[in-house]
Amino acid sequence: MEIDDVHDRDKTPIHPHHRSLSLQGMYTWLTSWEIYPILLAASFLRFYQLNITEFDEDQATIFRMARDAVMHGLLPAASNIASIRINNPPGVIYLLMLPAAFSANPLWGASLVALLNVLAVLLTYVFVRRYFGRLAAALAASLYATASMPLHFSRFIWQQNMIAPFVVLFIFALFWGVVDRRKGWLFPALFLLGLVIQLQETTVLLVIPLVLAILLAPETVRWRDLALGLLSLLLIYFPYLLWEIATKFADLAIILNFAKLPAHTDTTAITYYRDFFSPYTQPPSNPQTLLYQLFPILLWLRRFMLVLVGGGFVTAVVLFVLSFFAAPLTSNATAAGITAKTALWSRIWRAWTSFRAAPERCSMLLLLAWQIVPLLALWRHSVPVFPYYLLMLMPGPFILIGLLIERLSAWLRQRGRQWSISRYGFYIFICLVLIAQIAGTTAGLIDEASGNNRHGTGYNSLGSAQNALGEADQLAQQHHLNRVYISSDLYSQTALRYLAEQMRTPTTVFDASSCLPLPAPTAAPAVYLVSPADQLALALLNQFAAVTLIAQPPRLGSDPYQLSIVQPASPLVASSSTREFENNLQLLDTQARLIHSGNTTLLATRWTFLRAAPLLYRTTYTYSISAAFQANSSVVSSVYSNCVLTSIRAGDQLIVTFPLQAKMLAPSQVSFTARFYATQPHTIAFGPFQLENIRDRRTIPVSLQTPGGGNALILNWT
Repeated sequence: MEIDDVHDRDKTPIHPHHRSLSLQGMYTWLTSWEIYPILLAASFLRFYQLNITEFDEDQATIFRMARDAVMHGLLPAASNIASIRINNPPGVIYLLMLPAAFSANPLWGASLVALLNVLAVLLTYVFVRRYFGRLAAALAASLYATASMPLHFSRFIWQQNMIAPFVVLFIFALFWGVVDRRKGWLFPALFLLGLVIQLQETTVLLVIPLVLAILLAPETVRWRDLALGLLSLLLIYFPYLLWEIATKFADLAIILNFAKLPAHTDTTAITYYRDFFSPYTQPPSNPQTLLYQLFPILLWLRRFMLVLVGGGFVTAVVLFVLSFFAAPLTSNATAAGITAKTALWSRIWRAWTSFRAAPERCSMLLLLAWQIVPLLALWRHSVPVFPYYLLMLMPGPFILIGLLIERLSAWLRQRGRQWSISRYGFYIFICLVLIAQIAGTTAGLIDEASGNNRHGTGYNSLGSAQNALGEADQLAQQHHLNRVYISSDLYSQTALRYLAEQMRTPTTVFDASSCLPLPAPTAAPAVYLVSPADQLALALLNQFAAVTLIAQPPRLGSDPYQLSIVQPASPLVASSSTREFENNLQLLDTQARLIHSGNTTLLATRWTFLRAAPLLYRTTYTYSISAAFQANSSVVSSVYSNCVLTSIRAGDQLIVTFPLQAKMLAPSQVSFTARFYATQPHTIAFGPFQLENIRDRRTIPVSLQTPGGGNALILNWT
């Protein structure tokens, strides 16, 4: 039996028949064999080697906020920063608190994202089967489950990546009211709309289909549903409202300022929309990838998908137009004694009532409004449009393809047996399209898992980082060493700071852009984990310590980490207290020392910590040290270095470097000044609530003083 030959009672494209939740109905759904391979494919693609998931700043920030909220009893009031620099609402934090309550491992957060997107595939099947038929459901769910771009946004932690099932449920609720004419749909629709807006602000454009649904089915709207919906919105936005009140609506001011920017029109949104169902625009840069080998086939797939989605739009429009011939609009004559104005409004209302009386007409109008109106709205914009803005339209294109195939199949079947060859030929073509899409998506996934796409140092894989930190922790435990130092850069610092907190050995994560901490010369050796991007840290270690390379933990898509045991150079003779910043830093050098790192010449200075600072969550300690190069009693150049660490041990050394200008005159001495401050979470107390957010606050910077009351230390150049 073919899928398209099964006309279920739950297929309701024209008449809103409702299927009871009987045992026979449940049995029919459970015996729909096609959903099982679809869900199997969706699950495999989303969970295959999920440990390679991206774990950069955004991912680390929102997952650790969820974990901190659970561990420290905080009320999440905002999440990470949006592209227009406002604080995103905290919806994603509350969702991630579910896995974070059981484990500090971010892999469970990525698993939740993957699971929600598998659920979106299942909901797509259920929705399309109910309203457009079994064949349309199987095709829409299959294409959606195996599409490359939706898969990309299903495999890492990010708030936008969670909207898929909620968008499908939102559209389902609209159809429940407009097509089925059921009451009680407005409450869940309002709640779901409020939730997806928290996950991605541009989904506010979905309010247009919502308003259209209310106009199409006003008799299904109940006051209690509206009240419950508004109450649910107040509940989920209550913490965010507290945050806005506490910050004097600073985010609202930013939004209003952006609204004043000049707008322009372009096709960026349409291009991104097309990429979601047809992403293969150019071959990968690496010819060794599987995707590169398949690209000639995928280029044809791109063209076919464009034709299929275009045909889906045409089908929806044709069905909308044909509904007028199947159920033409009617109007009644004006009753005697009614004024012309009243009669006009009466005719308009009667025409509108007749217009919305056809369920298929309403379903096509809703489907087209969902897909077209946001694209038109994003056509003209004053801020950049990003690909993830179009996630609110998924799985719309695949539903349109399913609608096209289902209606074309029905039309060919009605033509009789002489069209059977054409119908089966069309099925074979669709199967080839699906196979080509599966091949392209699978090849891309294998390339990603193998690192063949060479992400580079700006991409951090969770599995790579966890493996490297695990090896460092194990190495320290085996050799009974009590400190692990971990270098970080702009792209990895947030992730490494969070992951390092889960280690058994005490850690110090430091910014390796200009500084390097070292254990005290008399202390035991320490373990160092250095990422391949931190070449300066490697150069400084080789200059100031004895380094024994132990292992090179792999790093997906780039060169490996360097895992070493480090013993600082022979003990140094401490200089007098006149060469220190009291209770903070002591300068150990008596004259300048130059080193070379790449094409840069650096002044390297050695200091020792005179104080300790503990490891605290989301807390860093910064020494901002300025070096003024002097020649003939005048300053010829001045540079500074920020040394950022997550913890400090008294007696440890700190190597601080300063870049030298190539044409700088030879100075006679260098004058150092320094400031110290800590960066801590900016938790705002609002009555009994401790409002968690992404913002940090600095303690008041303290200008460091010498014992004699001065603020500068002098180092001779020669």
